Amino acid sequence: MSDNAFFRAVLEEEAPMYDAALITDNGTESWRDPCANNANNGHSTTKFFIATAVGILCDRGLLTPDTPVGSLFSDDEKPENYEAGWDKVTVRHALQHKTGIEHVPYGVDDDDTAPMIGEDFLKYILSLRIEHEPGTFYRYSDAAYYLLSRLIAKVSGQTADLFLKENVFDPLGFRQWAMAKCPQGHPIAGGGFFARADDVAKLGFAYAHNGVYEGKRIISQNWIEASMAQDFACTRFRDTDIWLKTGARGQCVAFSRERPSAAAWHGCAAPDDEGKRNDRLLSAYCACLDVLFDI
Repeated sequence: MSDNAFFRAVLEEEAPMYDAALITDNGTESWRDPCANNANNGHSTTKFFIATAVGILCDRGLLTPDTPVGSLFSDDEKPENYEAGWDKVTVRHALQHKTGIEHVPYGVDDDDTAPMIGEDFLKYILSLRIEHEPGTFYRYSDAAYYLLSRLIAKVSGQTADLFLKENVFDPLGFRQWAMAKCPQGHPIAGGGFFARADDVAKLGFAYAHNGVYEGKRIISQNWIEASMAQDFACTRFRDTDIWLKTGARGQCVAFSRERPSAAAWHGCAAPDDEGKRNDRLLSAYCACLDVLFDI
């Protein structure tokens, strides 16, 4: 592991850090706390992978961002009290957390809400009232990405984890990984993806190279540009060239296309961190790139 700004910042964090990785065209450098698991929870960084799976299906013409989500589910899959507003909600709205839902549990599998939701997460979500015109109101929640998980299965014929295994994890050479699932066996999708930082960073590195990793096309350049322009689980770090998806407890996957590279990390920041850990590590990643690319 090199002595650079990024890894120095990782080691300086007081709250637990489990692992971290940096990939450039010169190779991969990584660090893992010897007491940590090989695979760790990325929390909402999971959404970056789910959005990529949606993108692959769009690349293949099996979905479009404007596909209405309600149209893909049968009457048997919908609840008796189906909210008709879902007929106007599109894949794009779900990717952007703009379904129009205002009152929804943040996590579909949280301990305090799971008894209310019950065994069938899909029916619960499709019963929620659409309180705003889809596309006009932002409410971040895992529910939108659980819905995308079910759409991936509906369109591809595979649960989202198996689709990702075949089309992302295996081509990228992932090792240990797992996904938390609902009672019906579908990935929660808004979180609960356990993996190694040096594997997670590979998808970021594919994005840095316009969708290609070691000669293998993972996702199209068009989808990457749409993700960056429309916030499909991909946001910009301040005014830098770094794009990222963070997790609830100080996890992140980040990449730069201008200075081809990617970074990822897992840990457990303090409850009152409010994103400060990710700000520190993203700033250190940027400073590291300044040196590596001689800026």
